[in-house]
Amino acid sequence: MARILLVDDDSAIRRILSLLLNQAGHDVALAASEAEALEELGNGEAADICILDFWLGKDNSLKLMDNIRQIQPNIPILFLSGGNETVPLEATTALAEMQGASEFLYKPISAEALLQAVNRNVK
Repeated sequence: MARILLVDDDSAIRRILSLLLNQAGHDVALAASEAEALEELGNGEAADICILDFWLGKDNSLKLMDNIRQIQPNIPILFLSGGNETVPLEATTALAEMQGASEFLYKPISAEALLQAVNRNVK
C-alpha cells in the first residue's frame, strides 16, 4: 500500500482515480491545485508517489514538481494529461521527462495502466 498524492483540477477525475486507487489498497490524498498539493505535503504527511495532472488550469505543473521535490527530493512523479489545445502531448511528454518526471501517462487511462504505473514507481 502506498500513500499517493493525486493532483488534478477536474473533480470527476480526482474522484474516479482516487476510488480506483483506494480499491487497490492505496491511501490517496487529493488536491485540486498547486497550493493544496504543497499544503498537503507541508502538513508532514509524506507521500510515496505523486500523480500530477500536467495542465492545472492554463499552467503546467512542472513548477509544482520542482516544489514537491524540494520537500521530498526522491519522490516519483507521474504526470497525467489529456493534452491541451496549443501544445501537443509529445512536446509535454518530452518536457516533463527532461525535467525528471518518472513517467507520463495519457488520459483517458485504464485502471490497469494506472495501477501498473504506480506499482512500477513505488519503492
